[in-house]
Amino acid sequence: MRQLRPLASLLSLRFPLHSISARAFASTPIANRERRDDGFIHPEMTDNIVNFYAGQPPLNRLSFQRQDASLLNAYLPTAKFLVFDLGKVLCPTKRYNEIQYLTHAQVAPLLKEGFEDPPKDAKDAKVRQAARPVGASAVVFLGLDERGYEQENEGNVERPKGLPYFAIDASGTGFAGASKNSAVRAAESDKGEGKDEVTGSWGDPRATGSALDTFDAGVFATARALTDWNGRNRHCAACGAKTYSLWGGWKRACTTALEDPSKCFSNTGLHNFAYPRTDPVTIMGVLDPAGDRMLLGRQRAWPKGFYSCLAGFIEPGESFEDAVRREVFEEAGVKVGPVRYSSSQPWPFPANIMVGCYARAESDEIRLDLDNELEDAQWFPRSVVARLFEKEGSTHFSVKDYSAIDRALTAGEEDGCAVHGDLASRLTKIPPETAIAGKLIRQWALGPHALDLVSRL
Repeated sequence: MRQLRPLASLLSLRFPLHSISARAFASTPIANRERRDDGFIHPEMTDNIVNFYAGQPPLNRLSFQRQDASLLNAYLPTAKFLVFDLGKVLCPTKRYNEIQYLTHAQVAPLLKEGFEDPPKDAKDAKVRQAARPVGASAVVFLGLDERGYEQENEGNVERPKGLPYFAIDASGTGFAGASKNSAVRAAESDKGEGKDEVTGSWGDPRATGSALDTFDAGVFATARALTDWNGRNRHCAACGAKTYSLWGGWKRACTTALEDPSKCFSNTGLHNFAYPRTDPVTIMGVLDPAGDRMLLGRQRAWPKGFYSCLAGFIEPGESFEDAVRREVFEEAGVKVGPVRYSSSQPWPFPANIMVGCYARAESDEIRLDLDNELEDAQWFPRSVVARLFEKEGSTHFSVKDYSAIDRALTAGEEDGCAVHGDLASRLTKIPPETAIAGKLIRQWALGPHALDLVSRL
């Protein structure tokens, strides 16, 4: 089984509800819902749940304008810029709960030429659309924040007014204390190290991201996923040649396209490795047949007492529902019947979409010896889980917690077996409400519609 990154599986997910969304859905009385001939209770149509990292409100991405270099270059002088170094985001000095947005002048050393705008009649114009020079820092157009801007013409969707946002990858450049590649270090040794005009601190992406307000979290999520993708794909998957960025950071092309396109098949047709990828992951609140208990599991590297919903990657040719059934059986040996979609959440570590579901088990027998991924899995009653929300720190994850998990994963360290005592003493920590796992748990444990969740499965 392809294992999910533990933090994505356990914390995969920070997210508050939209101002009405799920709460409106959850509080709709059963009497006001429609009962159809199939015997199930169907809620009235409501707003979707908007989870953390989805952006509240989202930027206008103007995806159909990403090839227009002249437009993107026109946005640069007034834009806000997020800067990343090996996945870490630039924050104000020692203030890791906010993003340090930079101005055009401050990022000028990284921007340099901006985006290339080739003549439209050039033979290779299509492979130079809003391109960056080969080897230059990736610059990603994220979109416009239209809040506070009065649109003169509502029908003018091609040129709306708003504040532009871009992301830049400073990895290897030494910018603002970022990491340095060999060329930068060699240049500094020749002329002496200069003083940075921009200062700040590089924030742990998970800890900083989870502390942002909902708007900044949405901007951050897209920015981190795209800068990470550009950084990981500097060579062509087809022939190994260098690649370069175009379409405002949303596409990469093989450098053979600029020289001799016949040298690489990536220059013909569409290929998925030329565009950003998002890997779908199912994460599920599995309920027993009566709906009174939820199946939660833990990995050995996790903090003691921490349990979360089971999760796993969706495989090719597999539906959401089938992935839920397969993953639950592989990890816990539990067979699942009905599955119901709840909501989804972007997870930019590095690029997942978490598909939250509720499922009803056909039995409660647990076995962990099929793929040996979990240290423990248990059926926890609502009463035990609900009490956790009254305890301070039971749904909070610190930088120290993240670091401990990273050490365990990279160095083979273990936090120690936490399987001891009764259920109440085993379970001391669950994901925060701003995580989709935490929300699935909370909606079941505290929501007045908990039994209704089962009636609709």
